[in-house]
Amino acid sequence: MFDLVQLRQKISFLINSNIWVAFCVFSLTLSSEILLRTSNFSVSQFIFFSTLFIYNFQRSVRIFKGFNHARKDWLYKNRSVVYFLMFFSLLISSYHFSNFKLNTQIAVLFTAFLSFFYPFGLRNIPYVKIFVISFVWAIGSMLLLLIENEITITQNIILHLASRFLFVFAITVPFDIRDLEHDLGKLKTIPLLLGTKKSKCLANFVILICVCIAGFQYFQNNITVSNLLALILLYILTLALITKSDIKNNDIYFSFWIESLSIFSYLFLTIMLLIV
Repeated sequence: MFDLVQLRQKISFLINSNIWVAFCVFSLTLSSEILLRTSNFSVSQFIFFSTLFIYNFQRSVRIFKGFNHARKDWLYKNRSVVYFLMFFSLLISSYHFSNFKLNTQIAVLFTAFLSFFYPFGLRNIPYVKIFVISFVWAIGSMLLLLIENEITITQNIILHLASRFLFVFAITVPFDIRDLEHDLGKLKTIPLLLGTKKSKCLANFVILICVCIAGFQYFQNNITVSNLLALILLYILTLALITKSDIKNNDIYFSFWIESLSIFSYLFLTIMLLIV
C-alpha cells in the first residue's frame, strides 16, 4: 500500500540533507554535457559531492552562528548524518580536484572562495546573494566542464553560459519570495525591493530572454531541434512554477519542485534526444 507519510519523510530527508540540491546541480551539469556535446564524469561527480559538502557546510555555519532556520531542529537531531555526508563528500571532491587540470583547479578555488565566505557576510551585501548563487551555479554546472575539456570559448558558449546564469537567477527568485518574512530587516533581496508580484514578473522576463537565446542558437545551427524543444518545455514549466510561487506555499513547493527544474532540464533534453 502506498504510504504518503513515508514518501514525505524520504523527500524531507533528501531536502534537509542537501542531497536533493546536489542532485539538481549534478543534473544541470549533465544537461551541459548534452548541450555542449562533450562529457566528463569526473567533473559531474565533483559537482555533486562538492555541492553536497558546501551546502551542508554553509547551513551548519549559519545555524551554529545563531541564525534561526526552518531546518535547525532537523540538523541538530541528524548532525551525525550531516557530518558524515560532509566528510565523505569532501573526501571524494578532493580526490577529483587533485586530478583536474590547473586551470580547472583555479576556477574551483575561485568558486570555493565565494562559497566559503557566503555564510560569513557575503550573502548580507544588499542584492548580491542571488547573483553569487547564479554565478557559482553557472561556473559549477557548465564552465568547469568547458575548462577541463579544453573547449574554446566562442559566442555560442558565452550564450550557453549567459542562459544558464539567467535560468538559475530566475529559479532563485521564488526562494527569496519564500524567505520574505525571514529576510525582513536582515537581508535586502529583490522581493523585498520590488514586492512579490514584480519579482515574479522579473523572473519570468528573464526566462523569456532564455527562450530568445535558445531560438537564436537554433537558427544559428548551434543547438539541435531536440535541444530547442526540450529547452522550450523546460522554460514553460519554469514560467508556470514561478508564477504560482507564493509565500503561503509550503517548503516542498520550493525546495523540491522549484529545485527539480534543474532535473527536468536533463530529463527533457534526454527524452527529446530519444524521440526527435
